[in-house]
Formats: sequence, C-alpha cells, structure tokens
Amino acid sequence: MRTPFKKTLLLLTITSLMSGCYSFGPDELKGTHPLYNAAIVDSQNEQFIQNIVRLHYRDPMFFLDVVSVTASLKMDLGAGLDQSAFDLNSGGADLLQFSASGAYSTAPTIAYSPLQGENFVKSVLKPIALEDLFSLTGSGWSSRRVLGLCVERINDVKNVPIASGPTPALSPKHIDSFNRLLQLFDEVMGEDLIIPRIDPVTKEMQLEIKSSPLYQAQIREIKQLLGLDQNIEVYHVNSDFLQHKGDTISIRSRSLSSIFFYLSHNIDTPKEHKQAGLVTVTRNKDGSEFDWSKTAGGSLFHIKNSFMKPDTVFVAVPYRGQWFYVADNDLESKSTFMLLTQLFRLQAGSAKSAGPTLTLPVR
Repeated sequence: MRTPFKKTLLLLTITSLMSGCYSFGPDELKGTHPLYNAAIVDSQNEQFIQNIVRLHYRDPMFFLDVVSVTASLKMDLGAGLDQSAFDLNSGGADLLQFSASGAYSTAPTIAYSPLQGENFVKSVLKPIALEDLFSLTGSGWSSRRVLGLCVERINDVKNVPIASGPTPALSPKHIDSFNRLLQLFDEVMGEDLIIPRIDPVTKEMQLEIKSSPLYQAQIREIKQLLGLDQNIEVYHVNSDFLQHKGDTISIRSRSLSSIFFYLSHNIDTPKEHKQAGLVTVTRNKDGSEFDWSKTAGGSLFHIKNSFMKPDTVFVAVPYRGQWFYVADNDLESKSTFMLLTQLFRLQAGSAKSAGPTLTLPVR
C-alpha cells in the first residue's frame, strides 16, 4: 500500500470512533437514568421499613437523604497500523495490519446527608395539620386509610392513643367504635355526603355532613358515635377537646413519629426474640397475646418475618439475623406504605440537615 492511502485509512478509522463517542453520552443517559431512579427508590423504601422494625425493637430511628447522584463517563480510544515489509522480487507482498480498540467506564458518586437537627425533630413530632388530612382524602386517598393511620381521636371516639409510642404491655381498649366509624365514613364519603370546607368569612375549617334518604342510617350513626347534633349539617372543626359541643368536631391528629410507632406494632416476631425479651408482647387481660391487626392501623399495614430472604417481596431488610418484609401481593400494606412516603415528604421534606455529607463512590 502507498503511504498516503495508509494515512487516509487511519484518519477515517479515528473519525469513525470519535463519531461513535458523540452518541455515547445520550445513549448512556437513556440506559442509566431508570437504573439510578430504581436504585434510589429501593434504598429509600428499605430505609423506611428498617426504621419501623427498629422501633419494634426499641432501637432509635435514623434517616439518610440522597442529596445528589453524579456520574462521570470516560471513553478510551486506540488505533494503530502495523506494516510488515517483504521482498517483492522474491514473490513477497507488502502487508498492512490495522488495529483499533475502544472502552468506556462510568463512575457514579452518591452523596448522602443525615436528616437531623432541630427542624427535622420538630417536623416529625408536629401533629399533621387538619388541612393536610382533608387534602389527602380529597385527592383520592380513602378516608379509612387516612383517618385510620393519621388520627388519634375524633371527639370521644379513640383510635388506640397508646399506640402512638413504644409497644404497650396491655391491650388497648374501645377499638371497635373507631373501626365502625371508619367503616361508615368509607360508605358515605364516595357519595359526596361528607365535605370539608373553609368558611369564607371566618376562615374556619368546617365539615358538612349532608342528609340522604339512601344513607340515612349511616349518617345518623356517624353523628351518634361522635355525639353531634342530628338536626344540623355544618359543623365546626378544631383540635380543642376541653369543651364538647354538638356542633363541633374535634380531631387530634398523629405526628409522623407517632405513625411510625403505630405501624411498628403489627410485625411478625420470631418466638426466640419474644422469649429473650427483645420486644414487648402486648397481652390481653387473660394473658393471651393481643392481635394488632384488629386495630385500624394494624389492619392497614403488616410486616412479615422470615429466616431466609423470601423470593417475591415488595421490600425486605435484614435485621437481627432475620428478614423483615412486606409481601408483594399485600396491596393493603403497599398502599399504606405509599401514603406513609407522601406524609414523610409533606412533614419532613423541607427539613434538610446542614450537617456533614457522606459521599460514596460506587464501583
């Protein structure tokens, strides 16, 4: 081959490799973006379950927030020509050998920041605002799930107040009234018979409970359970329990911390952990073990336990030599978990720590 032809061939090869590198960036973004997204979601889900299990064992909660995810892409190109000369007079040939190589690598870096400090603690201890509760029910969440998880008391009807802290030793009382109230709310809420609103003059929260011939019995029972005046439809809404009036609905909401505690009670626990006193076993008056799935919160969320990691799970975490998980076909628990993540963003989403950041290069 002539030397100009060799140079032209080498130039075309390098140009071709460089043009391939031009489309490398967008193609890599398409392939890695969903993977990073899925990995972050999985890690956050595992963190939530782990903290709920920690509370079950009286271990403190701790949260890390993903601050940033960066990835640097590197591509190495190589090309070469190797000529072996032979004597043309002896029947040989002038051979030209071409070689090219290309390789790329990605170096992701994930930065974590601990959620702590005064602002974060206040956000998880602050009761959820009543406006936010009504916004959640108005956005499509069932009243049974929102009220069963987030409300501790409505007038004199209580939703296991002792469940808002560490697992109690004695079983809660009067759980049937609140469960019945949630059932009635679920039956009529879809018919637009219970409507939260804001008074345009006083800016006060109100709840309208309309009359309906078809749901007359349910409406009457709701008002009876709450001790409301049967002859009016618009009721004041507040959080004041000092004075009970027939035209007022007083609601005490749970904090985010209380909700985590509430969900931590309905967890399957190994027998040996109970015998070793690692967890509190709630018992009835006759000494039998109380079933937390009978409560409003327990019926909405259940964490199972296994010695080996199960195959089909929504989320699973190892803890104290066991696997704790939410089953993938447990749609009730998955829906409640989804609501919990929204509540966490609502209450603690803006509470960012100014403390140290943990940066991890991922290999």
